[in-house]
Amino acid sequence: MRVAVVGAGPAGLSFAAGLGDVDIFEEHEKVGLPRHCTSLVSAKSAEGLVPKSVVLNKYDSLTITNLERWIHFKVRGGVYLLDRPGLEEKLAESVNINFGKKIREVRGGYLYSLDGARWGPYDYIAIAEGASRKLSGRFGHVVRLPGLQVDVKSDVDMESINVIYNSKFSRTYFSWVVELDRGLYRVGLVDVDGVVDKLNKLVKYIRGKPVGKPFGGGVLAGPPLKRLIHGRVLLLGDAAGLVKPLSGGGIVLSMRSGVAAAEAVKRGDPAHYERSTWLARLKLRLAFAAFGVLYGQRLVDKLLEALDGGEYVAIDYDDHLLTLASAALLDVRAVRAGVEFLKYLTANRNVFHLF
Repeated sequence: MRVAVVGAGPAGLSFAAGLGDVDIFEEHEKVGLPRHCTSLVSAKSAEGLVPKSVVLNKYDSLTITNLERWIHFKVRGGVYLLDRPGLEEKLAESVNINFGKKIREVRGGYLYSLDGARWGPYDYIAIAEGASRKLSGRFGHVVRLPGLQVDVKSDVDMESINVIYNSKFSRTYFSWVVELDRGLYRVGLVDVDGVVDKLNKLVKYIRGKPVGKPFGGGVLAGPPLKRLIHGRVLLLGDAAGLVKPLSGGGIVLSMRSGVAAAEAVKRGDPAHYERSTWLARLKLRLAFAAFGVLYGQRLVDKLLEALDGGEYVAIDYDDHLLTLASAALLDVRAVRAGVEFLKYLTANRNVFHLF
């Protein structure tokens, strides 16, 4: 059986490690680069999947704010900050990668690279190209927004993880300030446009001084694709829209999808990949519907107003929908936000197709 993987990120490398003898094609000359994500994952979800050697920091709290109102969470199990390049280097230790090979087309069991070469035929081709979705885009739409971040030094007092909902810095998504070390922060945002100017405003707001170059790229907000298998082609991780719509995160989801797909191929039953991930994809579709309500209809502003000053327990950092819902259910002040949510559903019944 011949298997190819397009992309040497967490999804592709996890898939390759599960099968062993595969051909991996990576457009860059090194794994882990260029940098583009904040690299925060739930410690609970990472257990047994992410090597402890790539964990740089651990947080036990999270603050959601619009810079006037604040909601504080204690995160059950904590949140890891990962060395993302280090993670991919670790995953790549047991596989062989064809670097500098940009695949322009997948057709009939063959791969066609930008330099004119043809590779194959393959029994299965796993597309794990990440957020670019140049090859996987034809299999379904996933919302993609530009994101940008930079590490800065600052004397601002913003401990742990801070998620900011303020239209000055992001009108359609959110921005963040993550404490990397004492006086050192990772500052970033996602929005539909103007991310460079808005990042500069955010850095200025926290009196920051950049200590490195800005980095970023496309951030996916979902929804997950309804089909993950198309003939010989399997879609993994970001390429399949397997990301958290409320945060854009997808490292653990990508690794899990790679493991699940590899297990299905080894069993000789690729369709098992779709069956084994249906519940996770359903939850992500629900979260995508919440994405439209919380961000598109700005219900998040109502929640901040209703729950200002509240302190809660985040059941799972990877499940933002469950975290917000549990906080709302534990505080009678959230009734007003709940009424707004019901009004939205009544006036926009077409939202149910997202489920």
